[in-house]
Amino acid sequence: MSTNHFSAKVKRIIGKNFDQSIERYQVFEDKHHFFSTLTLKLAEVIGIEPNSSILDVGCGYGLSATVLNERLGCRVVGVDLSPKMIAAGKGLYEASDIRLVVGDGENLCDSVQERDFDYVLYNASIFLFPDVKKTICEAYNCLRAGGKIAFSFYPQLVDSRTADLFDVAFRRLGEHPPTFRVITDYPQATAALHQCCGHIRRHQWIRPLDIEFLQDFFSIPAQSASLFPGRGYDERRRLATQLFAILEDFVDSGRIVWRMAEATRL
Repeated sequence: MSTNHFSAKVKRIIGKNFDQSIERYQVFEDKHHFFSTLTLKLAEVIGIEPNSSILDVGCGYGLSATVLNERLGCRVVGVDLSPKMIAAGKGLYEASDIRLVVGDGENLCDSVQERDFDYVLYNASIFLFPDVKKTICEAYNCLRAGGKIAFSFYPQLVDSRTADLFDVAFRRLGEHPPTFRVITDYPQATAALHQCCGHIRRHQWIRPLDIEFLQDFFSIPAQSASLFPGRGYDERRRLATQLFAILEDFVDSGRIVWRMAEATRL
């Protein structure tokens, strides 16, 4: 399969998964307030200034954009591959300083007109891009001098010795772990950021292992597909519930680690 064919296939699958995830994302967020908190944590560690201009890549239905607008007065343009996500966001949020558009994050310059954003953010989305170098380069070209690119990454589950608890859970469940939990891994994402911008800073947000949170998070259609690709949604949801229940004995010692990275356009 050619690189272009693979990339197009991945994007079709991702778009379909997220089209099916809107309601579940909203239910999850109403219960856990997680993505709002993750957005503010990323804003805190990279030092987002109030009233900044932000390009939010992989914006979903605009939750992060709304949080940044309401809490920090930021002007946000959100780009997402899923037309249904964008349509849902336009129906939910009407702030004049938020604009949501359908677009491919690997072709940002075609999706937005601005070229002088203060920040380009990938809030839990960078790992979905088949060509991470291309999207980072596009992000770089949308920044003003001195602007920042930053992302938060797919969670790690680790024990006190940093063993991968995903692997432990799949082994206990008797299921083969997915070949790729992410399309682009963390070293690839940080390497692309370093190649464009030079020096990067890394951060972590570490939370206790929370079984119910993980079951709810990975019951979202788009998230369950990362663990059990090729299965129907009902089966994925059932397996996700079982997968994390198996880790009950790690509740006291386990951690959920959200990695973050940032770099500045010089």
